[in-house]
Amino acid sequence: MNTKIMTLALCALAATSALQAQEPAQQPSHKTAFVKDGKAHWFIEAGNAAAVNLGGYNYNVPFGDRVSYINPNLAVGRWITPSFGMRLQMQGGRLYDYAQPAGLFTGVKSDLPRHKVNYGFAHLDFLFDAVNFFTPYKEDRFFHVIPFVGVGVGYKHGSSICRCYKDSSKRFSPEADAGLQLKFRLARRVDFNLEGKITATDLRFPSAGEARVAGTPSEYFSNASFIAQAGASLTFHLGRKAFEAITPNDPALIADLNSQINALRAENAELAKRPVNCPDVEMPVADSKVIGNVIYFRLNSAVVDKNQMVNVYNIAEYAKNNTETITLVGYADRKTGNPAYNLALSKRRAEAVADILVKKYGISRDRLKLDWKGDTVQPYDENVWNRIVLMSAE
Repeated sequence: MNTKIMTLALCALAATSALQAQEPAQQPSHKTAFVKDGKAHWFIEAGNAAAVNLGGYNYNVPFGDRVSYINPNLAVGRWITPSFGMRLQMQGGRLYDYAQPAGLFTGVKSDLPRHKVNYGFAHLDFLFDAVNFFTPYKEDRFFHVIPFVGVGVGYKHGSSICRCYKDSSKRFSPEADAGLQLKFRLARRVDFNLEGKITATDLRFPSAGEARVAGTPSEYFSNASFIAQAGASLTFHLGRKAFEAITPNDPALIADLNSQINALRAENAELAKRPVNCPDVEMPVADSKVIGNVIYFRLNSAVVDKNQMVNVYNIAEYAKNNTETITLVGYADRKTGNPAYNLALSKRRAEAVADILVKKYGISRDRLKLDWKGDTVQPYDENVWNRIVLMSAE
């Protein structure tokens, strides 16, 4: 009877582990705990932006003449949670900057020389997915709103006016940026982004320095430059993209298991009062089928979790040490999905276990017999326990 109690206790522990992350998040992401995986949720972004220098004399020039259209960028990043992430972005190109000639601070529109400033940015952005934060997490959501802020360094690699004048001065400067990204899902691993941002830097563009040369009062212009950008990009997700929500254990289920264990303990105490010597009884003939391991699955999943791999290993060891055919039967719980979907899900679960036995442990496919019941058969009274594959040998 002690063995019976231990078996039930181990089943309770296995069920408790299987129930982790069973149900999808039904509350906002910031109130939901997710499985931590430091090797997943990476992405690469590539795109281009149109940029406008907002500093110096540029306000006095037609807007279309101030826009530089080729400013490519490349970023690599990772989402830490569904709502918070980071990216390291590199960007470079050529900005247009208009400087007033010395001694001509007139404040009216004139033919100002256009400087072509070669530059580069490298900055670390902190991303906030507002949609995921305030709503339940969905991996396949189509639209996201992502504000971000960042810090980094800027580099100016000289400037020129046509071919007649070149300034080879170089300068590094800290920079900060803030913006908004609108993300649209194109495919499971590809997103299309529209993004706008403003970058503040101190790269001393010609229009910012010209005031000092002309003797203009310093309050008119500062060394800081503000650059506005708007562009588009593509995001490519690497490795595993989806997050797994962790839901608390079902208190009612745990209480039921504890009550069953306490009942068995009481029964064991009663049996302990029996006589030391019992009359011999004829033992029943054992059934030809030996029920073996149980592999638990998460809701709507046919992936064998790491905490269930020990059960697959035990099946493989049994198959290596015996000659019987191993039968794997997949099941699905009745309270979720529909019969047709659950039948296909139970088939995928049985096939997933079989694939591991064949590919990882070298068990011959001829030794395996697969079957699937969907939700037509429920081995356990507790609904969530029926997301399983049962192994038997004959």
